[in-house]
Amino acid sequence: MTDEALASFVSDLDRGDLPASVADRASLVVADTIGAVLGGASDPAVAALARRWADENGGESTIMGTAGERTSAYRAAFVNAAAGSVLELDEGHRFAAGHPAIHVLPALLADGESAYRSGDEFLTAFVAGYEAAVRAAETVVPLADGLHPHGVWGGVGTAAAVSRLRGLDAETTLDAMRMAANYAQHTRFEAATEGATVRNGYVGMSNLSGLLAVDQAESGFTGLDDGVARHLEPVAADGPDRSALADGLGERWELERGYFKVHAACRYTHAALDAVALLVDETGVDASDIESVSVETYPAAAALSDPAPENALQAKFSLPFAVASALTAGETGKEAFTDEALTKAALGFARRVDVVATEEFAARAPDERGARVTVETSDGERYAREVRAARGGERDPFTESELRAKFDRLVAPVIGDGGVDDLWTAATEPAAPRVLCALTRA
Repeated sequence: MTDEALASFVSDLDRGDLPASVADRASLVVADTIGAVLGGASDPAVAALARRWADENGGESTIMGTAGERTSAYRAAFVNAAAGSVLELDEGHRFAAGHPAIHVLPALLADGESAYRSGDEFLTAFVAGYEAAVRAAETVVPLADGLHPHGVWGGVGTAAAVSRLRGLDAETTLDAMRMAANYAQHTRFEAATEGATVRNGYVGMSNLSGLLAVDQAESGFTGLDDGVARHLEPVAADGPDRSALADGLGERWELERGYFKVHAACRYTHAALDAVALLVDETGVDASDIESVSVETYPAAAALSDPAPENALQAKFSLPFAVASALTAGETGKEAFTDEALTKAALGFARRVDVVATEEFAARAPDERGARVTVETSDGERYAREVRAARGGERDPFTESELRAKFDRLVAPVIGDGGVDDLWTAATEPAAPRVLCALTRA
């Protein structure tokens, strides 16, 4: 069975098997994801849950972005993952149609910290989990209508990563991955578009359940034969493609096909936001002169057309609001998508943004997920700019210095300017989980 081949790959993977380019990319993904976790740790609901669990339950795993508060590995995996997804700034993968790293890293850090694992062991396990997560996703994409990708296939990657970190054999790893697939959640995309913040817990539960599945497997629980595909079958719109689980193992490294984000909103908005940035830079048009805005894009992006979000999460999934924020405030980072950013002026401008799906852009997806933004001014001028694919992926990657600047913006307010260099250096080595977690303390 193909899930057996994937489990064998995970169990056998050594640090020496990783090409230099893959190890380097993995280190950047680790650093970027830690930045997203720290940036999101101040979210009111995440911070309140962290305080509750720190007060209620001791443990050996760090709640990142706190003054060294600890809890159980299960709870740390959950709350750190929730923090990492709340801003919509965590790394993603267009062929998985989701975010693999945040489904893997929090549980891996929580487990590795208490077990004194080395940096090399940690890096190898992270790569193993990422590769497994993406292949589980590729087995079931496109998802059935209405499902949100967070919390669906990611637990398979969590279980793979933690199994590799603990040095488990292929059989035990396979059982863990199969049981993790059993814990796939019945997520709804509407939670994001309607602003229900249960969505911010999807990846948290995925990390927790993947960690639980490994504990179960080590204790003698067993998984269903062909369990990865069979448990995930109901979420696949066209049925599972089992061959994807083992396709290209050790030859095609999915880590190298991911993307980074600098806009704190759903990836589907990014091509339009990049087009806005080009348009403003090249024409100098001012928001006060704009009468209307038209966004042509692909169907998944065009579906995010509600111009009147009521909270921060809903704003991240509103293409009209994202464009309005970019034009009126010149901001698309963390501060652009807070409850406080939902001003009368921004919401009023959002109502002037028309979004439409066109056959032109639909035909290019998923290879190219682009957008064209056209603005008309009060004096009759018309300006347009098109982006064929959002920045941050293989077509137009960010430089390391750009990723470092993003990291600094997210991390410095949490741990202070003096700690940023040390954490970046440790994360990009990467250092041992215990060292990384200690450096995330506020």
